[in-house]
Amino acid sequence: HAKEKLEEKNIHFISGKFDQLQQARPLAAIDAALNEFTNKIIQQGPQTSLEVKEVIINAINSDVGVLTTAFPCLCKILGKPTCAPTEVGSIAAQNRFKFIFQVFIRAITT
Repeated sequence: HAKEKLEEKNIHFISGKFDQLQQARPLAAIDAALNEFTNKIIQQGPQTSLEVKEVIINAINSDVGVLTTAFPCLCKILGKPTCAPTEVGSIAAQNRFKFIFQVFIRAITT
């Protein structure tokens, strides 16, 4: 009941389930949640998709490829990135991904 009232106010819940058998895909639960998110955005129509795309692009600029590489479902909203993300050392790449992901989450939750 509360969930429906919040969704009327354009507040949405997404979820993903971690499956211990899918250890080869450590981000599978997040990917599932983001797939649900993209589907909800698309269902709201092209104007909403465009608005969300603009919010994300404004937040992460040219680092879209970092997210779409990890979460291909985001291409439904963002489109295919025009350039591949640059590879850097593994620790630096992990830190960059974590930072970009945090910025992305902040952008879509405000």
